[in-house]
Amino acid sequence: MVAIIDSGIDYTVPLLRGRMWQNPGEIPGNGIDDDGNGYVDDVHGWDFRDDDPDPLCGTPLNYHGTFVAGLVAASVDMATGVGGVAPKVRIMDLRFLDSRGFFYRNDWDKLVKAIEYAVRNGARIINLSIYAKVDPPGFVCRAIQDAVRQGVLLITIAGNGGSRVRSLGCLPDVITVGAVDRTKAPAPFTNRGPQVDLAAPGVDVVSVVPGGVPVRSSGTSFAAPHVAGTAALLWALDKDLSPEGVAEILRLTADDVGTPGVDESTGFGLVNAASAVGFLVGSE
Repeated sequence: MVAIIDSGIDYTVPLLRGRMWQNPGEIPGNGIDDDGNGYVDDVHGWDFRDDDPDPLCGTPLNYHGTFVAGLVAASVDMATGVGGVAPKVRIMDLRFLDSRGFFYRNDWDKLVKAIEYAVRNGARIINLSIYAKVDPPGFVCRAIQDAVRQGVLLITIAGNGGSRVRSLGCLPDVITVGAVDRTKAPAPFTNRGPQVDLAAPGVDVVSVVPGGVPVRSSGTSFAAPHVAGTAALLWALDKDLSPEGVAEILRLTADDVGTPGVDESTGFGLVNAASAVGFLVGSE
C-alpha cells in the first residue's frame, strides 16, 4: 500500500475508485471511531488540512494529489494514456496541502501526524511530493526516521528550482527523485545534488485531476510517484523485502542516463519498472 501525503485525492474518479485503501476496521458514515485509532470514519485515510475524513468536503482540493495518485495506481486507459505504474496497488489518501497546493511553517505537525497515521495503518510506502524552502524541524526528521525503522520506504522530490536539493530531499532516510524529459535528459527545472538517488519521467506527463479529466503537467512531484509505483510492484512480488532491499533493487536496475555513472541530476539513473521486476523474478 502506498500512502500519498499530498493535497487530497478525488476518490470518485473512475480510474481511481477501485484503488483506494479501505480501512477494514471502520464502518463508513456511522460517526463512530470503530477501530479506536483516534479518527472517526477514516475509510480511505484522513484530511489533515480540514481535520475530517473526507477530502471532498470542506475546502476545495488542489489537483496535485489526484494527479500523483493517478501516476501511482490509476487503471490504464489506452484512449487517454492515463495509467499508473502499479494499477492494482491500494492508495491511502492523507491530505496535507491546502487548496493552492501549499503548506506553511505551522503545518509541520500535520505532516508528522500524517506520517504516523500511514505507519500505524499499514502503509509500506509513503510518497511525499511536497517541498519546503526551509529545512524540516527536528521532530519531523525523527518521525521520518521512526517510519523507516518500522519498515516504511519514504520517497520525496528533488524540487523544481533548477538549483540545489533542499528540505526533505536532503534527509538521509528518504529516496530523492529528480525529473527527466522524454529524451531521458534531466529536466531544466530539476534540482541537483549528491542527495538525488533516482530520476523518473517528470516532463509533460499525463494523469487525471479531480473530476477525472486527463491533463499533462511537469515537475519532480510527478517523477516521485513513478518510483513509488515501482517499489509497490516489488513488494507485491516479495512482501519480505526490506526497505533497504527495495531501494537497492531500484538503484541496481535503473538506466544510467545523463553523465555516465552516478550524477547529481539523475543519481543512479532512470527508474526502470520492468527491469526491477525482472531482477526480482529472476532471483527467485
